[in-house]
Amino acid sequence: MENFATINADISDLMNDISDYLDQTQRGIMIDMSTLPEKIIRIQGRVQNAPRDDRQELTKFMDQVMQSLNTLSNEIQLRYDSLTRDIGALENNSHKE
Repeated sequence: MENFATINADISDLMNDISDYLDQTQRGIMIDMSTLPEKIIRIQGRVQNAPRDDRQELTKFMDQVMQSLNTLSNEIQLRYDSLTRDIGALENNSHKE
């Protein structure tokens, strides 16, 4: 079994990745998040297999990861909606000319 510190360090790295993705999304930069689901699943498995004493604390950290993912998802949706409105406005303007 892995120890608490190793799993916690990987959760921290994942949180940093999500924070970077959020920052880039807020700045309007297209990003590749294709590796994110695999990282999350891998770490969740490690948390579930952690020693019983560590599992509860690690689960709390994973809850924070999920909250951060929700924030990222909301930001992506906001950017998508904004882009959709901008494209619609451009299309309307081009049809008027």
